[in-house]
Amino acid sequence: MRAHGMTGTGIMRNLAPRPCAAVLASLGFAANASASDAPMLDTFSVNAGVFANNLDADLRVNGNSGRGTTIDLKRDLGVGGSRSLPFFSMTWRPFERHEFGVAYYQDDVSRTRTASRDITIRDNTYTAGTDISAKLNLESYGLGYRYWAWIGDQAAFGVGCGLEAYSFDLKLRGTAVVTGPDGSQSVVADAQAKASTDIPDPYIGFSYRYQLTDWARLAGDAGAFKANVGDIDATLYNMRFGLELYPWQNFGIVTQYSYNKIDADVSKTNFNGNATFRFSGAQVLFKFRY
Repeated sequence: MRAHGMTGTGIMRNLAPRPCAAVLASLGFAANASASDAPMLDTFSVNAGVFANNLDADLRVNGNSGRGTTIDLKRDLGVGGSRSLPFFSMTWRPFERHEFGVAYYQDDVSRTRTASRDITIRDNTYTAGTDISAKLNLESYGLGYRYWAWIGDQAAFGVGCGLEAYSFDLKLRGTAVVTGPDGSQSVVADAQAKASTDIPDPYIGFSYRYQLTDWARLAGDAGAFKANVGDIDATLYNMRFGLELYPWQNFGIVTQYSYNKIDADVSKTNFNGNATFRFSGAQVLFKFRY
């Protein structure tokens, strides 16, 4: 890696006689200079707060005996809808035009509901009128890179790429008609069915930042991609836009709206079928930056 036209080895050789304090001070000065040259961009930031997430999801889990039922998680199992979730994200811009970011949120919910129709998942059929206990665990991970291609006095425009990964685990329990490998059927009083998988999906997109005043900034990101990787064929859309307010120099409040959708056909041993997840809602985050 080169910095200011010198190799990393050359820098360390020239700085070796200097005290560590001087080295740290020079690095801090460089970071502050980078931030002041682009007031709409942060050198480093951490966001933590609440995501008022509205989960709208459909699943179809096939079994050995044939095609499963497409399940609406909210309507059929009661594990969808709006919930307040903790949300975390972080960005780091070590160089003027290069920025990296991560994001994470998680949901874990259990419900018991009387089935209003027959539901088949992995050769287990829960008939209408049967009580079904459902437990859903869902995790979302985001990893991204942005290149700020244009940086002006008040605005910046960038292009980027990244990876959105979703991990979910759905467990159902109740009285079901179970179909065996030979096609035989039997009623099991405490039948359990499980579907779980990881769905990673890359994306490419655009980013925009606009400095309204010293204490207010507009931010927006959008991306999409369709990829067929191994046993997963997925399409991803994501976007967010919001207003950042800074009553203090290094601390602020972010209010934004976020929307993510992933539609994946999966052919795995523990999940063979289709999964469509839509996450949308407002986020209120506390932000530390420099």
